[in-house]
Amino acid sequence: MIRKAMHAGTFYPRFGNQIHDQISKWIQESVPSPSNERCLGLVVPHAGYIYSGACAALGFASAANERFDSIIVIHPSHRGIHFDFSVSPFTEYESPLGNLPLDGELYKQLSVSGTPNVHLDYHQLEHSLEIQLPLIKYFFPQSSICPIMIGNQVPPVAERLAELLYDLIYKSSKRILIVVSTDLSHYHAASKAEEMDMRLVNLVKSLDPEGLWDKAQTGKLEACGIGGVMTLLHFAHNYSLAKARIISYTHSGKVSGMNNQVVGYLAARVFV
Repeated sequence: MIRKAMHAGTFYPRFGNQIHDQISKWIQESVPSPSNERCLGLVVPHAGYIYSGACAALGFASAANERFDSIIVIHPSHRGIHFDFSVSPFTEYESPLGNLPLDGELYKQLSVSGTPNVHLDYHQLEHSLEIQLPLIKYFFPQSSICPIMIGNQVPPVAERLAELLYDLIYKSSKRILIVVSTDLSHYHAASKAEEMDMRLVNLVKSLDPEGLWDKAQTGKLEACGIGGVMTLLHFAHNYSLAKARIISYTHSGKVSGMNNQVVGYLAARVFV
């Protein structure tokens, strides 16, 4: 069963050569990560490429010197939150740069713990996954994927998913990368957005999921994929030497020039 590309031509270009040229331009000045680091996960944005594509590309480029057999993409649901998390059942994912195969083994292991019977349209229509597919295909063309969509973005769900992922990845002979898809603050003036987003940035740098949730509950920061970010930070706590590095931060006003209502974007790397 193939998941068709629903947002090509809107969120990102329709044709592969256009995407390839864009990404190549965005990463011209990217700096590769030290070869002795091992990337555990990335946080990358999922807005239209015109706004967040360069930020996301720099995030992926920070791990491009490593080889991954599979990539687990944790992304939020924008259509329903009446479930904990759901593993996408599609066996192949269409993208203008070439299709991406599902890692069937990871799917079988994770789907038994996810919420059953989540409407297929949630997976088919969700842009927070699809935005990442051409980028993954560009940087990791041989990797398979296993998308996980979070509905109920609360600490118990993030903690449970992090535990499942650690148990799975620790036992696996595969090299597996976690990619978290999220945007940050939404529709605030640029100065306020930057203030809110820097709180989140600092909590990511300190690997503090509890602080992230506390600040979100009091409106001091925002992230539409906060469940995935908390999951990655909890996952990182299994590694005593884990650290986080901010690769890029920007917001939509820097492209549009309209700074009265912006959306924040972050690329971050968690590594040992």
